[in-house]
Amino acid sequence: MTTRTRHLPPLQRGRPLAYLLLASFSLGGVLVEPTTAEMRTVTADGEYRMGPRDTREDAVRLATEAAKRHALEQVATYLESVTMVTNLDITSDEIRTYTAGLILVLDQQISTRLDGDTVVIRVDLTAQVDPDDVVQAIATLRQNEDARHELAALKAEVDQLHQQLEAANQALTSATTPDQVQSVSQQRQHLLNELQANGLVSQAWTDWVLVTPVVNPSPWTGLGQVQGLLVQAGSVNPRNPHIPIIQRVITTRVGAPPPTSPPSSASSPPPTLQQIRPAPPSPPAATSPRSRPPQFAQTRSPRSLPPTLHQIHPPPPRPLPRTPFMLSHQAPSTNSQPSSGRGRHRR
Repeated sequence: MTTRTRHLPPLQRGRPLAYLLLASFSLGGVLVEPTTAEMRTVTADGEYRMGPRDTREDAVRLATEAAKRHALEQVATYLESVTMVTNLDITSDEIRTYTAGLILVLDQQISTRLDGDTVVIRVDLTAQVDPDDVVQAIATLRQNEDARHELAALKAEVDQLHQQLEAANQALTSATTPDQVQSVSQQRQHLLNELQANGLVSQAWTDWVLVTPVVNPSPWTGLGQVQGLLVQAGSVNPRNPHIPIIQRVITTRVGAPPPTSPPSSASSPPPTLQQIRPAPPSPPAATSPRSRPPQFAQTRSPRSLPPTLHQIHPPPPRPLPRTPFMLSHQAPSTNSQPSSGRGRHRR
């Protein structure tokens, strides 16, 4: 069985951040000039071999995390050889820290196969990155102390979570009692939720830093998508300690939203208690349509591109319909010979 999710590639080459960043700008004496590096496309895969105590949902999440790590490693290895990235005097750890939010996932496939008696879940990713955008993003992120510190902390925490995840997988294999199996399974799901939430927070930092230099002093264009990512992260892991930090930074730099209506004039005093009268109800017009409750418009995210490596997550499991078993109204059989297939269930 294969589950395939295809994302449309960007309409124009190398323009995932065209509406966010300028073609050439100077920050702190660092001049970033347009380059002609080719866009890089990588394919990566991740597998997980299910044990008797694993669920398919957890197996898909574990295989997806492995595929994402392999894709990031390939992109980082490629960028280390690109001259214009090397000229920035950036380390391999910084490349992995800054570029995960710039890798666009064009295609994702989830497949299942049998290897003897073992079920193997495989996730294949096709990802794309533009070195031009990487250079622009690195130069911008280096100038933002809050983003640089938080992205480095998130990467270190993600590396630690992967180590804990490996330990949980081994503990689940060696668990002997049902209570141990349940405890380790819950711990592993919590680790997967933390990984997913940290990825969404990292993407929010990347989007926020890349939006504000262009739309400042009115950075409302990208605020909606950043808040949307934080809402998703909070729904996955409400206790994530990194969410309040970025919310505090956004609130401090943006401030209160501009008023939507002009304030009332201060020259007219408020009415006294005796002057307050209920307004007479106005009769509805004959041709007026029936009043409807107010509708709150949902702000659409300005991102019209494929999701990044941080935003790739397995789809939730689809609930299977439970149809009650119906007995046949046929007369009972008079044949007393037992069926040769009795007691065998076909799967």
